[in-house]
Amino acid sequence: MNDFIVVGGGTSGCIAALILKTSYPQKKVTLIESKKIGIIGVGEGSTEHWAEFCNFIGINKHDLIKKTGATFKLGIYFKDWSNQDYMHNVSGGYADKFRNYHLTYANLIANELPKKFLNPENLWKNKFNIENLVGTNTPTNQYHFDTFKLNEYLHNLCVERNIELVESEIVDANICTKTGNILSVISENNDEYFSDFFIDCSGFKRFLISGKLGIKWNSYSDYLILNSAITFATEEMEEYNAWTLAQARNAGWSWHIPVQGRTGNGYVFSDNFISEEEAQKEIENEFGNIEIIKTFKFDPGRVEKLWYKNCLAVGLSGCFVEPLEATSIGSTIQEMFCFINYYPSYDHKTFNSKMNAVFDNLVDYIQAHYLVKREDTAFWREIKYNLKLTESLRSNLEIWKNRLPQIGDCDVHWGMFNAANYILVLYGLDWFDIDKIKKEYEMYSIHSNDVEYKISNMKNYENSGIMLGHKKCIEIIMSQYGNS
Repeated sequence: MNDFIVVGGGTSGCIAALILKTSYPQKKVTLIESKKIGIIGVGEGSTEHWAEFCNFIGINKHDLIKKTGATFKLGIYFKDWSNQDYMHNVSGGYADKFRNYHLTYANLIANELPKKFLNPENLWKNKFNIENLVGTNTPTNQYHFDTFKLNEYLHNLCVERNIELVESEIVDANICTKTGNILSVISENNDEYFSDFFIDCSGFKRFLISGKLGIKWNSYSDYLILNSAITFATEEMEEYNAWTLAQARNAGWSWHIPVQGRTGNGYVFSDNFISEEEAQKEIENEFGNIEIIKTFKFDPGRVEKLWYKNCLAVGLSGCFVEPLEATSIGSTIQEMFCFINYYPSYDHKTFNSKMNAVFDNLVDYIQAHYLVKREDTAFWREIKYNLKLTESLRSNLEIWKNRLPQIGDCDVHWGMFNAANYILVLYGLDWFDIDKIKKEYEMYSIHSNDVEYKISNMKNYENSGIMLGHKKCIEIIMSQYGNS
């Protein structure tokens, strides 16, 4: 008998298994996966929640970089979304350094600084202080990964942590007629696996939570209209960017993620405005001929109950919006951290309530990226004039017409995005009324000298010491690995 069976061996399945085994080392955890089911991405980015995961299960950062082809990630660079390109930093920004980041951003915005100056200078320079490479340290806790190498790395960690790996496709499940619980899952070879609890990481298939337990999928397609993607790879960058590039396209946007050896790319679009063939042609107008690695369609949304009976839906099985802001890994981590808090008391009601709020927080933030002024294609005209906003985002936007987002406006326990995240994106989209921000900041004038002093100190620190390029830092880590 297993204590936990994880069905699906993608990134979410491995993360779920590792968190469970770390939390309950005395329990048996088995991960069952089918090699017939491929991996969607060609490159993946993390959020700040990845650092919490690494610390929790004990990951050596230099080991991670060597074995996953990783590079450093400091932010997401938004190109062609607005009249000026802008950056959403995810590591090392003013929000990390200052408790009163609201005042700091108010100062910068009131002075009408170009959008790039809302982020630390080193983010744009692609350079890092050599002091940040001491021991097993890295300049950031966020990374870009080669998806396939990351999957292999996490599998090896599972083996090291005594998680049993079974290679087989699950084709059926036995459900107790009295309790409605899953008793066992059955493989294509007719092997039967019993467990107390099951984690559904079967991806968009949602084999257990929807296929066997019948939990409904709640679509958010009224609020998020992208539903298709193609992925492809291009050559390795001469110098790695310290950011994910999210570039607006005719009917959506494309990502470009630098990893060691190649660059991962994808185009996310709405098939109501462009076909898969037209999307590929648009990309090839810039990149030349490309080889599509993977195509997929998706319906943004979540299952009505992530935890039902003795089954938990994690990763793509439980919820998905779109690839913007790399929310998939982060939401998996947050869900599992939430779960281990409520599993001992089997409090699925509170857990589901908490996670519904996390998902709503995620949807609102992704929607905010589409508060654009551009209207040069049918897709962007539809977004600008007809996008249906959630009530919670609409309510916050009414408040933010007169001031910047502040701590507490949109904070959710185990949520992924807060006021600082909104400030960077909304300012990047020219959404704020600058005159009202100036008046707001004038009311804080007693703090202005302190804020400006801290900003100056931060800039001085960034420009001190020996600064190295991104690829050079990776080379140093690769050469020192095993000796640190």
